[in-house]
Amino acid sequence: MSGRGIMGRSHVFVHLTPAQRRRLKAFLKKPPNDRARRRAQAIWFSSQGQPVREVAKLLSVSERSVRSWLAAWRKEGLDGLRDKPIPGRLSSLSDEQTAQMVEITRQSPATVGLEGHTWNCRLLSDWVDDTFHVRLSDEWVRRLMIRHGMRFRRPKLVLTSPDPEYARKKGRSTG
Repeated sequence: MSGRGIMGRSHVFVHLTPAQRRRLKAFLKKPPNDRARRRAQAIWFSSQGQPVREVAKLLSVSERSVRSWLAAWRKEGLDGLRDKPIPGRLSSLSDEQTAQMVEITRQSPATVGLEGHTWNCRLLSDWVDDTFHVRLSDEWVRRLMIRHGMRFRRPKLVLTSPDPEYARKKGRSTG
């Protein structure tokens, strides 16, 4: 059922049968994940007469999201609130190869015959290409590493001098 709100915006309300109400309550008690819980809450609030704008505010989402969740509920019921499989390319590396890649970053690139003392995305991408014959973009390597709790940071440049008086001179020149 729809009603007209302020400035001609329609408010979309969901009407639940007693059976739908019971199933939605059960779903809310044990949702598959937080995203599905939020979608189910949107349906619940709407069934209680909350306008789309208010539901969006309560859940900190856009009105467009709320409207799409309501439409998914009408079309598919509870299944419309669950996450859909995300299409995309399968990983180019096996789990074992990815584990090897993560492990190699715990060593210096020099231990595997590469130049440098620290890993970066490009160097690791080259290593993966040489080792597994799989070309990964630097960005994809960065994402894989973040997924495994690692981040690349630029090495901190520390200036020193062989001059035994360097520290004293440096301290004096900064004043």
